[in-house]
Amino acid sequence: MSITIIDDEIKTIINEKDIKKKYSLIYDYICDYLDRKMQENNYCDFKDGNCIANRLGKSVHLENGCCYQYKKGLCKYLVNGVCTNKNISCKFFMCSYIESKFVKFNIDDIIPVKLFFNRKQKRIIKKSYFKKKEEIIELLLKYK
Repeated sequence: MSITIIDDEIKTIINEKDIKKKYSLIYDYICDYLDRKMQENNYCDFKDGNCIANRLGKSVHLENGCCYQYKKGLCKYLVNGVCTNKNISCKFFMCSYIESKFVKFNIDDIIPVKLFFNRKQKRIIKKSYFKKKEEIIELLLKYK
């Protein structure tokens, strides 16, 4: 028998009655969780604007890690080498090099996602690159 300890943030999410607020809390929880994991483990190992995959020639782009869009160029939210957008999909994304060497985040391993989102919403969370939080929340609400 295993016991799961639910932290205060998850309790707050569970107790929130307003669905839009609940989704916003979940969004922030996930982003903060993924940021912590990335900071603790330094998977991308950025140096001078280049991740480890860039430096080893294992990525399709020469600099700034994975912050670019096919046929559109660098993400408009990347300013002076810093992301100015708290995008949940970008945080989940790991290039094939990082996935093969270090980690691939599983969306269903994050308790609030597993508890509150359906398959369509999980896809939105994973594939809404370069969008603002508000846009993603609206999509999640639309498909609840």
